[in-house]
Amino acid sequence: MKLVKFASITKKMTLAAVGAFLLVFLPMHMGLNLCIIRDDGGEWYRNVCHFMGTNWIVKIMEIVLMASVLLHVVVALILTLENRSARGAVRYQVPSKTKTHFGSKWMIYTGMVVFVFLVIHFINFYFVKFGIVVADDSDTYTVEIEAVQKHWEAKALKLQEDMTNGKISQEQAQEQMMNMQMEFMPFAQLVNSRQPAEKISKDGEELVNLTKEELIAYTGEDFTEYEPDFYTMCNKLFANKTYSLIYMLALVVLGIHLFHAINSIFQTFGLNHRKYNKAIEYLAAFYAIVIPVGFAIVPLFVMFCK
Repeated sequence: MKLVKFASITKKMTLAAVGAFLLVFLPMHMGLNLCIIRDDGGEWYRNVCHFMGTNWIVKIMEIVLMASVLLHVVVALILTLENRSARGAVRYQVPSKTKTHFGSKWMIYTGMVVFVFLVIHFINFYFVKFGIVVADDSDTYTVEIEAVQKHWEAKALKLQEDMTNGKISQEQAQEQMMNMQMEFMPFAQLVNSRQPAEKISKDGEELVNLTKEELIAYTGEDFTEYEPDFYTMCNKLFANKTYSLIYMLALVVLGIHLFHAINSIFQTFGLNHRKYNKAIEYLAAFYAIVIPVGFAIVPLFVMFCK
């Protein structure tokens, strides 16, 4: 019996600890999202996405974050099933008058709603980055101009080396070089003329908002150093009022979940006390309002201010 009680307590503390870690992550993610509303043509947001997609420390943290979300969900489900199994069909004849925080009885349900929304969010953004979800024809991409220039230079050098080493004849090299120059011309014209302007970032260092066809036209079919243009993708998604409405409804559910989660974390670790329980509730309410509102600013801005 003691082992069972210890196991249950361990699960609760694991759930609380992982939940506390996720609470630290949310403000950072919200801050990154707010870069979208900056009037810089998406420069800050694209730079943030590029950093997060290339920095190895961030990549490790992404794995830790994904594992934490899954662990949080699994432990929550196990505890819920164990509690229901232990309670069985027995109900108290006199209703309990114990104070219960709003949303606590619905915690597992609000949690599952948030989890389903997270899966949709990962499909729309995170999995696209790794090619797990194939982007459709309406999606756009971004590339660094310097990387494209180096790509074309490397192809020209490789062609010259092949001719020098006798792998191809001089006539073949000249013919392939002419073909390469024709392929390179659209990219050179775009970079030199800076037209169309919406395809060049404000700092002039990237090609942005490229369709798949444009990406191939400017870089060639063998170029691989491109990234999804998450700034354009976010704007397209949030311009869809149905998607934005679902997004904001999910944020309301998230707020309810967060309010009880914070109170529960303090209680699980024995940090609650009648002298400052009210302060904990105020803190929980503040966090549960600020985070959803902060995330909701982006779709509202895209729908009504762009």
